[in-house]
Amino acid sequence: MTHHRLDPYPIPKDEMPLYVNEPWLIDKSLLEYPMRFEPEEEDDNVRVYVPLDLNKEATLRRLDHVIAHYGETNENDEMDFSVDVGMILSQVEVYDQVWYVRNMPEDGKHSKEAVALVREIVESLKAIPDGCAERFPFEDITELEREYLQ
Repeated sequence: MTHHRLDPYPIPKDEMPLYVNEPWLIDKSLLEYPMRFEPEEEDDNVRVYVPLDLNKEATLRRLDHVIAHYGETNENDEMDFSVDVGMILSQVEVYDQVWYVRNMPEDGKHSKEAVALVREIVESLKAIPDGCAERFPFEDITELEREYLQ
């Protein structure tokens, strides 16, 4: 019995997919090991490319899901919370690179699409209830504002 849709063609079929060879964008267990770009060398390994939509709505939805999962940030959960948000921020970097190349803005080092997205991400991060966390989300907010919003 098949439970998964295995499609031999990228969706949509009329466009070329973008392959990002960074499995840790969706598999956070890999963040604890040295980064590798090559498939694992296990005899039973099957490397599968799973589509990931990178757009403003999908990114904010994933961020809202992470925030709802953890609630307030405190010393007990700030590391896990930070890792999950960090994965989303890595996805934002890919989104930014694609839009930057597509539009080649002359007035900045980031795409206007990514700047608008980061502005909303920062507002969401600022709204996380603080349960006495030491670093997260404060360092991420500072870095995002410095990199994208100044």
